[in-house]
Amino acid sequence: MTTRALSDAARRIRPAVFAELQARIDRLAARGEELIPLHIGDTHLPPPEGARRVLGSLDPEDVALYRYGPTAGVAPLREVMARAVGRRGLEVDPGSEVLVGNGGTHALFCAARVVLDPGDEVIVASPYWPLAPGIFTACGAVPVEAPFTQRLYEDPTLDPAALLATALGPRTKAVYFISPNNPDGKVLTPAQIERVAAFAREHDLWVFADEVYADVVFGGDGAGAPTIAALPGMRERTIALHSLSKSHALAGLRIGFVAAPEPVVTAARRVSTHTAFNVSVAMQRAAAAALADEAFPPAARDVYRAARDASVAALAGAPIRFHVAEGATYLFLDFAPAIEQRGRVERERALYAILERAVDRGVLLAPGDAFGSGYAQSFARLCYTSVPPARVVAGIERLCDAVDAFLADKP
Repeated sequence: MTTRALSDAARRIRPAVFAELQARIDRLAARGEELIPLHIGDTHLPPPEGARRVLGSLDPEDVALYRYGPTAGVAPLREVMARAVGRRGLEVDPGSEVLVGNGGTHALFCAARVVLDPGDEVIVASPYWPLAPGIFTACGAVPVEAPFTQRLYEDPTLDPAALLATALGPRTKAVYFISPNNPDGKVLTPAQIERVAAFAREHDLWVFADEVYADVVFGGDGAGAPTIAALPGMRERTIALHSLSKSHALAGLRIGFVAAPEPVVTAARRVSTHTAFNVSVAMQRAAAAALADEAFPPAARDVYRAARDASVAALAGAPIRFHVAEGATYLFLDFAPAIEQRGRVERERALYAILERAVDRGVLLAPGDAFGSGYAQSFARLCYTSVPPARVVAGIERLCDAVDAFLADKP
């Protein structure tokens, strides 16, 4: 049988975040061991009551649930999506400037596919959401990393435009950044966002603004993160990503959206039609009810802030470095102090030696290599909202025990 070669794009898309640890995780699960999943970016909170009511009251005799839906999404959902963006200072037309997707992943792919050509380069500010480089790669583009938010944590006086410029080249077509950031929780200041905007305008770049965690900002006036699209000269070049998985605890429903200029949305809807046709009508109805609940995001933010604070307290004294998250739902842990303290292990395997011990104790973290090439040797992401705070703290206690075992060279 002749073996056919896979596409170049398929070969360049990295494996799943947890691939190397999955066999170990599966063995524990098969034995019925309790696992504390701090590796996945989810929430323990139930979604808004309105969304739950819609799901619970779906009429099995409603034929609209079983037929093809409008490929552009149902109008009531697009309208509440537009209102959500409007609260951040950007007025968009729900009929022509909102792209509904099967989750933010699908929405971003559809939008990226219409502005990127094979060989185009996308500056990806790191650390980053693990799926972003693969989405751009699937479009034929080439992601190029630029160390960003960790540097800004360390030195807030650094110029964000200068950091991004380290990855600029003759084929650069776009820049992708996240604020609040996944995985380290950095929230860009208005001045820093303006510098990103100035960089994009100067070099005539598209901007993929990942605003999925815009509601989860722990400081300031409680209004959430501003959108770069509202700045002068940015509306026509910005593709802003949103996800109800994060804003309204609806990860399982797979509803996300992009706010973008009309030509982008028009073309992206064609891509969407040829990849998913339409988003589930039932899920869109529930999503519309969730978005109508404007009280949910600030209430969730307060719960998440308390979970962050409890996590920070639980990590006190451990040989682990991290910046206290300014937003989002993660801590980006650097185990370098523990690795340097032990000193008798190959550095390339040291992080996995810690994470394997953590898995054996039933606590799961996401390895740092998923978030950028500079984080492979000592970083891991911890999500402090995936389970209730008491379980997060229990997981951190197990993690600290795993670090102690690593330092003592014990299993």
